Amino acid sequence: MILSSIRKISKYNINTPLIVPSFSSKGFPYVKDLYNYIKPKLTEVSLISAFDLYYNFIDENDIFPSEILFIDSGGYERNKEHDISDIYNEFYIPSKWDESLYYSQVKNLKYPYQKVLVNYDYTESQSLITQIEEAIKIFDEFPHFASDFLFKPSNINYKFIKPEDIIKHYELLKRFDIIGFTEKELGSSVLERAKNLYLIRKSMQEFNLDTPIHVFGCSDPLSIILYFICGADIFDGLSWLRFSFKNYKPTYFNHYAIESNLWDRNDNEVKFISYIENLDLLNTLKGDLITFAETRNWESLNLSNYQLEGILKIFNKVLKEMR
Repeated sequence: MILSSIRKISKYNINTPLIVPSFSSKGFPYVKDLYNYIKPKLTEVSLISAFDLYYNFIDENDIFPSEILFIDSGGYERNKEHDISDIYNEFYIPSKWDESLYYSQVKNLKYPYQKVLVNYDYTESQSLITQIEEAIKIFDEFPHFASDFLFKPSNINYKFIKPEDIIKHYELLKRFDIIGFTEKELGSSVLERAKNLYLIRKSMQEFNLDTPIHVFGCSDPLSIILYFICGADIFDGLSWLRFSFKNYKPTYFNHYAIESNLWDRNDNEVKFISYIENLDLLNTLKGDLITFAETRNWESLNLSNYQLEGILKIFNKVLKEMR
């Protein structure tokens, strides 16, 4: 059974799916210039980090009024680990970031539009019930934000979340507008991540819980489509700044320049052209996801036969393992 649907961020009555362009100073040292160049295109939704606001990597006074602004917790910028789409995993020395700095930045945020806040994620492992209780304290203090609760593995020995543990606490999850997971912590393979998302959404449906699921660190088009049919709703990531997504085939910028007849352009110009094209592509993809959720017509996803075959092969494997 396909689990994609049009769900709502209840606080603002905003429909999903949402594909959220993300910005970060981690791996993008000139993120302020990058953000200021691209922000006129960010009319619906974007994500920036409380960490980057605190250290003025993005100037709060320059935040562009997209309809929805996600404020991430800063955990990605604080940690040395990299996400799945990072190419090089270069050495990274983070600046200081702790709960008090997170609170001070969020308290001072004066952005007047619809805001979604991600709870602070602690460096030490916590039980899921402790994570939920701490997140509730944060969101109770900032009731003007929609709440986006980020699950983390509950034991230092776990690299990945355990859906069976999450299922035990679904009643408490009603306190949140969105629940989220980092893509890399959903499992060790594409199949395992899709299967865990499917299991979580299926179990949520049994509890009549229609809260949107946010997959952090995922902006690859084919992954978005797969996770969407498995029940996820909101997707953000940085890979749209690392690759060209032309034809849903992430490619390096040199390849993109040759293929797009931009080989005589400056490298930075090529990148910026690709960024704008990526935004347009992701916006089109969102429309395709909505159409698919309403019609269940696979042709509405505008995939090649090869791409659709790959998606269906994984999804059918998920269904088989759920039986």
